Amino acid sequence: MRVLFVLSIFCFGALVSSNVHAYQGMEKDFATCTQGSGKVSNTQIVKACTQLIDNAVKHNSLTGYFFALRAIANTDKASNCRDARQAMKLLDNPKLIEHTKQLIKINC
Repeated sequence: MRVLFVLSIFCFGALVSSNVHAYQGMEKDFATCTQGSGKVSNTQIVKACTQLIDNAVKHNSLTGYFFALRAIANTDKASNCRDARQAMKLLDNPKLIEHTKQLIKINC
């Protein structure tokens, strides 16, 4: 849990710096997408991650993280498969890539 929090802080700094166009509710969407598990519904997590992905200036490892989180929270296997494969293309962290491989194995 501590690692997710630290990673979320790092990602938020990258998010604010350039990756996502600022929009009203961005901070809330970031918190919901990255730290909402067990606190809000999976539907809310999927919606928040989608907002972050849709508002991304470009897709990079940060948006790859959002794709992976959306794949974890969503219940639609076909969507999860697409999201996990997109995350795999974008992520550059070996540990996250290994987890994403598991998402692909489960959903594709």
